[in-house]
Amino acid sequence: PGGGTSSSSTLTVNNPAPAITTIAPDNKIMGDLAFTLTVNGTNFNSSSVVRYGGSDRVTTFVSATQLTAQITTADLVAAGTPAITVNNPAPGGGTSSSSTLTVNNPAPTITTIAPDNKIMGETAFTLTVNGTNFNASSVVRLDGSTRSTNFVSATQLTAQIATADLAAAGTRAITVNNPAPGGGTSGSSNLTVNNPAPTLASISP
Repeated sequence: PGGGTSSSSTLTVNNPAPAITTIAPDNKIMGDLAFTLTVNGTNFNSSSVVRYGGSDRVTTFVSATQLTAQITTADLVAAGTPAITVNNPAPGGGTSSSSTLTVNNPAPTITTIAPDNKIMGETAFTLTVNGTNFNASSVVRLDGSTRSTNFVSATQLTAQIATADLAAAGTRAITVNNPAPGGGTSGSSNLTVNNPAPTLASISP
């Protein structure tokens, strides 16, 4: 008789803190399609979530040492080094240290430029550069010096060529540079600055 049940005391079963050892792949090219990222590490469970640059991504629990996550095309629209982390929710849990997925700029190429020749002493003009793998970070260079560049499409840029660039006859190397990560400088296409044809007006005596 009497007795009864005491008030309760809580035993907290904490989520472990996750850790990342490797990710695969660890690099992609800007503009690539959506893909499945594999995250290897420890202390994963069905509540673990992979984060890309701090934002949750659709995550599949494979085992205590592996998760997969869906990385979208929108995640690859710009070059950079987004941080990959894993979060285990409370109680306990926390966010792992980060592993870097490098989204590389593609290497640009030039196919044609227009115009490809001018006359020495002519005025400033807009140069059209056609090729591949151009983006908003691409820069047109004349003899290695950057010129004001406008991104038209992945296959076309325009650049402002100054009057000073046409002050002497010769061959000017036109290249396109995409910055790091990845990127690089294209092969060159020549802009020929021709000497004008002379004319004789008179002689004296």
